[in-house]
Amino acid sequence: MIRLSLYITLAILLAVGAVWLAEHPGNLHITWQDWEIRLSMAVFSALALGYTLACWALFKLYRWFRTDNPLKSPKRLESRRQKGLREMDLGWSALAVEDTASAIKHAQKAQSLLNGDRAPLRLLLAASPDKDRSDVIKALRQTPESRMLALVSEVKQARIENRLKDAQTLLDEMLEISPKNPRIARQRFELLIDREQWADARASLTALAKTKLIEAQTQKHLTAVICYRQAVEADLAGQKTQARDLTKEALKQEPGFIPAAAFLVRHHLAHDDKSAARKLLENTWKIAPHPDLGQLFLELEPMENPSERFRRVQKFTQLNPNALHSRHLLAQTALAAQHWQEAKQALDPIIQNQTATRATYHLLAQLERQQRQDDAAAEVYLAKAGTAPADPVWQCQACHRPQATFAASCPDCGKFGKIEWGSQKTQRA
Repeated sequence: MIRLSLYITLAILLAVGAVWLAEHPGNLHITWQDWEIRLSMAVFSALALGYTLACWALFKLYRWFRTDNPLKSPKRLESRRQKGLREMDLGWSALAVEDTASAIKHAQKAQSLLNGDRAPLRLLLAASPDKDRSDVIKALRQTPESRMLALVSEVKQARIENRLKDAQTLLDEMLEISPKNPRIARQRFELLIDREQWADARASLTALAKTKLIEAQTQKHLTAVICYRQAVEADLAGQKTQARDLTKEALKQEPGFIPAAAFLVRHHLAHDDKSAARKLLENTWKIAPHPDLGQLFLELEPMENPSERFRRVQKFTQLNPNALHSRHLLAQTALAAQHWQEAKQALDPIIQNQTATRATYHLLAQLERQQRQDDAAAEVYLAKAGTAPADPVWQCQACHRPQATFAASCPDCGKFGKIEWGSQKTQRA
């Protein structure tokens, strides 16, 4: 009602003004340089009114574009969003078949359609070559939500370029964001191992164990491997006492750690301490019998005759009588002493328990040849050896590749602390 009243009042004023102009005609004379304009007041008033109405119309048009612009309507925005999502799907599909060029193309289209959305950046990060990722990573770093993704890519690139110190700094930044993430903590530990920062690696292991990110047994095993690695380096550097102490620390962490036990036994023998060597061999054999330990036990008395050696081994193997290596060692020394019955008695339980390995059948073949000179019977055992389970070996538990000797890091896959002694497992393709 108020608005109608205003419009009526405005119309009346305009009519009154028009009448007044009609009763009081006049001319308007404008001179500017060589130009001269002559207008009546009625025409001038009409032009002024037209100009005012044109400005008002332009203002309304501007307001309309700012508020009701069809180019920014919800329907059009949703259409652009759907097109952007379609480009994203096409990009990920192209990346799945390793068509990185098409994936980048679709990601760039999606980026123009999904303005401000981080999803196209993630696709660009996945599809772009390592050398072209810097701008994408920089963009992802700008927001807390995508910062971790950027850091992961930076760590990967730093490791590829062997910038291990930079990678460690980035991992420390990742741990600040997610301090209880086991994967990040494990990556940091592995990086410290690669940099051979043994003291920091041990401290990292302790922290992982305290926060329950790794099991206590795993922490002890990895600590033992680190100590053993340090002992080997110290021994090569001529630091024999430090090497001995580090080996003892390794055995304190894991009493059945065969490489450390063998290392320390050799150290005792080099210093003519047979008593300490024998005691360590006996304690370790109870927990983890191994052919290397058996060989070292034989080397304790190099001057004894075969029968004396058999009797000594017979007593030694009683520390772990049912172990495969105990029975093999006993059979070997019995054959050397020509104690045929004792050799057969050592091997028979393995056959009965169906735990025979290739070495078992080779020993039985040797027994047939030495005792009876029966090549035919020996060949039967050798044929069985060909199909029998393989003997225990050092094998990486990550890539399942067998190794000739123990190593702190797998020579094939590089994993630290994964090589263990045991039955062979199928290798991964």
